[in-house]
Amino acid sequence: MRGNIRAKRTGIWLLLLLITIGFVTSVGRAQNNPQIQFDQANSQLESGNYQQALSIYKLIESQQTVSGSLYLNMAISYVQLDSLGKAKYYFLKAQQFPETEGRAVSGLNYVESRFSRQSAVLPKLPWERFFDWLGSVISPTSLLGIAILLLNLGACSYIGGWFFPTVTKPLRVAGISISVISMVIMLSSFYLQYLQNRYSQGVMIHQQADVLEKPNPDATLVSQAYEGYGFTVDHTVSRQKEGWSYVRMSNGLYGWIPNSEIMIL
Repeated sequence: MRGNIRAKRTGIWLLLLLITIGFVTSVGRAQNNPQIQFDQANSQLESGNYQQALSIYKLIESQQTVSGSLYLNMAISYVQLDSLGKAKYYFLKAQQFPETEGRAVSGLNYVESRFSRQSAVLPKLPWERFFDWLGSVISPTSLLGIAILLLNLGACSYIGGWFFPTVTKPLRVAGISISVISMVIMLSSFYLQYLQNRYSQGVMIHQQADVLEKPNPDATLVSQAYEGYGFTVDHTVSRQKEGWSYVRMSNGLYGWIPNSEIMIL
C-alpha cells in the first residue's frame, strides 16, 4: 500500500516537473519570438525610451529577422537621439522595402535638411545612372534568366528557318537579332553582378573624419567628411588594408577612411 502511495507521489512530482519545464521553455521561446520582441521595442519607442528600443531592434537585426518596418523604426529612434548619420543609414535600408519606401524617402529628406554641412555632389554619368536604376528594378540572376530564355528563343527561331523554307530569311534574321539582344542582356547581368559585389553605399556616422590618400593616420589629407556624407565603398581595394575602406566621395574624390567612421549598406 505504501509503495503505491510513493509511486503516485513520484508520478505527481514528475508530472509537475514536466509542466514546469514546458512552461519555462514556452516562456523562453516567447521571449525569443521576433514579433514579440518587435512589439516590445515599439512600446519602448512610443514611450520615448529610444535606447531601450534600439537595443531590442538591434537584437532582432542580429537574428537576421529584418524588415522595412524594423529599419524604419531604428531610423526614427536615431533621429530622436540626434544621431543623424545612423538615422540616414537606416532610412536608406528601409527605402529598399516597398512597404516602407515612401516613409523612408520622407525621413531621408528630413534628415538631409538637418545636417549642418552639405557635401558637393558630382553628377553621375548616364551609364552609372542606368545601372543604378537597373539594379533597383531587377536582380542580376533574373536578368541572366531572361537572357538565357531569349537566347533559346533566338536559337529556335534560327533553326525554324530550316523547316519553313518560305520564311527562312525572316526567321534567321529574327533568330540572330534575338540572340544578339540576349548576349547584351547577359553581359549586362554579369556587369551588374560585378558592380554589386565590388561596390556598396556607405554613410558617414560621426561628426567629422579625414579621408586620407593612404590607409595610414599620418597620410596626406584628401578631404574631410562630415556626418551624413555618402560614399561608394570599393570592397576589392579595401581588402588590401584591414580596418580601412577605400571610398569615392560624392564630390568625386577618392581616399581611405577608417571603418569605424562609416556604416556600409
